[in-house]
Amino acid sequence: MRCLSIFREITNSPNRENDDALILKAVCDEMIKLGIKVHLIEPEVIDDVLNNDWDVVVPMCENPENLEKIKNIKAVFVNPVESVYNCYRRNMFNLVNKSCADIFPESMMRSMKDFPGEKPDFFEPHGVWVKRGDVHNTCLHDVHYVKRWEDAVRVKEDFEKRNIKDVMIQRHIEGDLIKFYGVGPGKWFSWFYHKPTVVKNYKFDENSLHKNASRFAKAVGVEVYGGDAIVTSESKIYIIDINSWPSFARVRNEVKKHIAEHIFGVLKEKSKTEETQKIKR
Repeated sequence: MRCLSIFREITNSPNRENDDALILKAVCDEMIKLGIKVHLIEPEVIDDVLNNDWDVVVPMCENPENLEKIKNIKAVFVNPVESVYNCYRRNMFNLVNKSCADIFPESMMRSMKDFPGEKPDFFEPHGVWVKRGDVHNTCLHDVHYVKRWEDAVRVKEDFEKRNIKDVMIQRHIEGDLIKFYGVGPGKWFSWFYHKPTVVKNYKFDENSLHKNASRFAKAVGVEVYGGDAIVTSESKIYIIDINSWPSFARVRNEVKKHIAEHIFGVLKEKSKTEETQKIKR
């Protein structure tokens, strides 16, 4: 069993370059223990391996030029290329509003030419978050909290300088911010408070958090994922964002085996399917 693993682009790992690399290396080490032959590369050398035979591809890369290069490799993917694209906010917005709008804060997409435009109906009383509409954070100012709508002009100026084409505007939800990680979805899950010193410790059901995160992950198609949630004073749980292959920095030693075993399971299913097809022939 041959696995191609690809590091994330440095531009897409703001302040996480080392953590991103460490989790992928750790998972690769665990896959080797399971008997999988692993080839780990930087995205800059993808062209050199496209014609090789692979059973599974594990891409942390996110840039379209790299995803387009690998998407036609005849192998199973964890995560699939389509699901990586689905985590781009403009795609995520459409998918989650179809299947789990009840756990997603009111949001809208707006092209840069129409931004700021009219103040959203859901602006009051706590303002909104304005997020770049494509990939997740490439720097600290890809997500802005806008408390006065007139301040959105400064966000527009910043985004236009960086050729960002559209934005997602999302209602601000008052509550405790939670970071979560998952594999499966439904196989392994972990969470922590983003800033434990400032949380109100609103009560919530951990199983409901896992369930909501899994619904969100299934909506976009990711198997190895991380994201953000808000718990309100009424114990309502919102999922506000999700991404493919986070760094898992806090739980690296625990999760590496779960991810490797998940990939191994995907390979076993692939082998079973191929054997069944041979028998039918």
